[in-house]
Amino acid sequence: MTKVIQVKPPRVFSDLKPWLQNHYQDLPKRLQSVAVFAMHNPDVIALNTIASISEQVGVTPSAMVRFAKSLGYQGFSDMQMVFQESMRHVPQPYSERLNSMQRSADTKQTVLSHFTQAASESIARLEHNVDANALLKASEQLAQARVVYIAGQGRAEPVVAYLHYTLVKLGVHSVVLTGMPHSMADKARMLKEDDVLLAISFSPYTANTRELVDICLANNTNVVALTDSTLSPIARGDDFHLEVLEEEVSGFRGLSATMCLALCLAVETGRVRAELGNQ
Repeated sequence: MTKVIQVKPPRVFSDLKPWLQNHYQDLPKRLQSVAVFAMHNPDVIALNTIASISEQVGVTPSAMVRFAKSLGYQGFSDMQMVFQESMRHVPQPYSERLNSMQRSADTKQTVLSHFTQAASESIARLEHNVDANALLKASEQLAQARVVYIAGQGRAEPVVAYLHYTLVKLGVHSVVLTGMPHSMADKARMLKEDDVLLAISFSPYTANTRELVDICLANNTNVVALTDSTLSPIARGDDFHLEVLEEEVSGFRGLSATMCLALCLAVETGRVRAELGNQ
């Protein structure tokens, strides 16, 4: 019998992802696969019939209803309304984020103190949440690779540049995948089984980076993913992924913890590679 969550579920899509993450382990295995599909394909859930969605997920329509009810919704249609809300959501422009920050400004706190506090909280959470064994396994994949190909766009680009710089300095052959989306996809198809794709993406996630991960996993090329959620579209059961979450300040997200994790990943990769070279 499917366990039903007794607390009222979110009515806003932006709250649904962390909610689902918190309750993911309570779901039966079959419904966990529905959860992953729903978070990776919110547009499909929002815009299609229950019959069409269940066919794509590979479950029965009744399983979709059970999934919705297990989260506390009255039924599938009730849950679908939350996903439909996500289609109306437009990321807040940076000018509005700045205005929001100014409106909520505490006269006792400077901009610097806001962001340093957020950075401190992000790094403190990183230390407690990152599994040292997962970090080691990801580093081993990178250390053993013929070439490490790095991909990421938007907010991930500084992380890509820093990882590439640090890995090269540590003697790890690495290449940044750049160009138009179709060009990057073509390059990804040429990766060998002894190469590794190091993919970086954060919410709202870049479709191109997700496509590169899909291509590599389909071609048996290992993927190491650096992202912000177990339900991220680039965090799969058949890859090696690390999670890092940054505190927000009026919609602005820094990279303090992310850069710290990137440095740890690069240094650990260099250490493992040196050990392999000495064997």
